[in-house]
Parts: sequence; C-alpha cells; structure tokens
Amino acid sequence: MKRPFYLNSTITVFLLVSVASSKPYRGGELRTIDTYRYGRYEVSMRSASGSGIVSSFFTYRDYWAEGLSGSRHWNEIDWEILGQHEDEASTNLIIQNQWDYVQELDLDFNPHEGLHTYAIEWTPDNVLFFIDDDLVRTVDNFYADSMYHYQKIMMNLWQPTASSWVGTFDSDILPVYAFYDWVKYYAYVPGSGNTGTNNDFILLWTDDFDYMDPNRWERATHTFDGNNVDFIEENVVFQYGHMILCLTTPGDTGYNGDPLKTTSTTGLPYSISMGRAYPNPFNHNITFPLTLNGEGSIEYAIYDINGRIVTVGHNRLGSSRDRSIHWNGMRQDGTPVPSGTYFFKLINDDIALTQKILYLK
Repeated sequence: MKRPFYLNSTITVFLLVSVASSKPYRGGELRTIDTYRYGRYEVSMRSASGSGIVSSFFTYRDYWAEGLSGSRHWNEIDWEILGQHEDEASTNLIIQNQWDYVQELDLDFNPHEGLHTYAIEWTPDNVLFFIDDDLVRTVDNFYADSMYHYQKIMMNLWQPTASSWVGTFDSDILPVYAFYDWVKYYAYVPGSGNTGTNNDFILLWTDDFDYMDPNRWERATHTFDGNNVDFIEENVVFQYGHMILCLTTPGDTGYNGDPLKTTSTTGLPYSISMGRAYPNPFNHNITFPLTLNGEGSIEYAIYDINGRIVTVGHNRLGSSRDRSIHWNGMRQDGTPVPSGTYFFKLINDDIALTQKILYLK
C-alpha cells in the first residue's frame, strides 16, 4: 500500500487548525528528531487488533522538513501490521516516485496478543527483515539500491481510508492501543561490529520507554491524505515501562487501559504474595517485599489519595535476585511527591494486591 503524502508541517497555523478539525478520530505517532541511514533497527511491539487499523514501525525520509515536495523524494522502509489479520505482517519499501514493494508474511503467532521483536537491516547492498531474530525477507534489487536517503525512525497507529487494504472499520472498537516495549538502533560498521548479519552492526542506543526522552523523540501533530485520524500528543503515552500509541475518538484521548494489557502472560509467576512495606511511614525509601512461586515479570503502580497515577513500573524477578520493589518518593518524571497518603498496587494476571503507605518529608 502506498503511504499517502504527509502534510507540510511548515504551512500556516490556520491550515493546520482546519486539518485538525476535519478528521473523525485521533491517533498517535512517535518519531525521532535525528535522521539515520544504514543500520539495524529493532522494536519490541504488540500491535492493535481490529479491522481497518494499522500499527507500524518504519523509517521515513521526512523530505517536507528538508524543504522539498513531491513523491520523487520518497524513501521508506516499513513494518506494518494490519489489525484485521491474526497471523500476518506486512513489509514494504517505498522509493522515489512512490514505487512500493509490498510483501505480506505469514506468522505462526497472533501479533496482537504478545510482544515480538521486528527488525530491519539496511545496508548499501540490501534490506533485510527479521521477526524474533529469524530472517523473513531479503530485498537486494533496485529497490534496495534506491534506498539511500537519511530517514527518521517512526511508529504510528492510524485508520486508513482504504478499506480494500485494511478492511472495514467500525468505530465501536475504539479505543484501541499498540504497545512498544523498546527500540534499538545499531550502526552499520562492516567488518568491525558484534551483532547482526556477518556481525556488521554495533549497538549505538536503546530506549526502554521508561519515560519520554525529548532529546530523541517528538510526538507528531499532523495528518495526511488517506488517513482518518489526526495525530495528537495526548495519544502517545509513556506508562508501565512502555510507549503506548492510542487510536481514539476525539472525546476519549490518551491511554485508559489496564497495566496487564501491555504484556504477554508468558512467563508470569503463578503465585505472588506481598509482605508489609517498610518503613511505613517513610521519608526516603520504602521497600515492598514479595514472595513469588516461580520467576516472572510483575507490573505495579503507585497512586495518590485522589486515584491519580504517580509512577508505574515493571520488574523481571528471578530466583537469585532481590524479590522486592523499592520506591523513593519520586514521580515518573523524577520530581518529588508531597507528603501524604499513597497506595501501592501490584497487578499480575488475575492478581491485584494493594497497600496503603504514608510519605513524610
């Protein structure tokens, strides 16, 4: 599917307001500030389910930002997962003059039910696609030869107008969410790397999405032809150790789901108990001791007295590690909370445990 043209972000405020008011739904898009060329790009993600929607991980030449216009400047490499399919993912290259090279891949899992790793290796000679480290597609023809412009790393969740491509959309499924656990970028260093094909790549950075890094990412606030959503900042959410893209109605933006929705149930401990937090009251650090029957991952959140989330997290706990959670009285953004009553809530599969704690400065 050829991706529709992006609107120029430098056009007048009046036009932007007019466009923003013309779309029936709201979506989310996160994009890097910097541009990249050859390298290995990886994401751990879980796509959104539902006919008529697309979850993505891709690289794109933002030629509008370069002061250019027209499809002759196009370069794009895609992972696109359609919500209507439970056993399929789509790969694509789009080159100059918007020529595209789509291939749908059959999967032995449902991409909407758990986190999986999708990767792109892009070199001067070819473009390779991987799922969970297995090579699933190789492109080494003139499409790969034409892919040489610097591009941004992007992820978005949107509702295309082309029902022949994505299926019929029913707005009653809203809101829906796509979850991204981390993104990694590896530089292309042929002959001197330590990972990827022929060890030609070396890791430059990882973002675990524990918070929004404004030095690396920006939330999109635009739209484009063929898209029924306006991308808004509120629909790019950092919670529970994930970046969550939201597809919503205009009146119900942001993430309103459960922490459990962000993780697969694979590897969860099947029994958890929590001891009494100490010291309580506390004025520096508080510890929540846990007892787990087996290893696994846990999700937790701390709320204030009004039920507002203060901070969230997820821990992988093994038999040889400290089976405790610690909190230092800081919000998710690193600012201190005021003195008062708070609630610690541990949530795992069908288990929910809560303790009341008191913070004193």
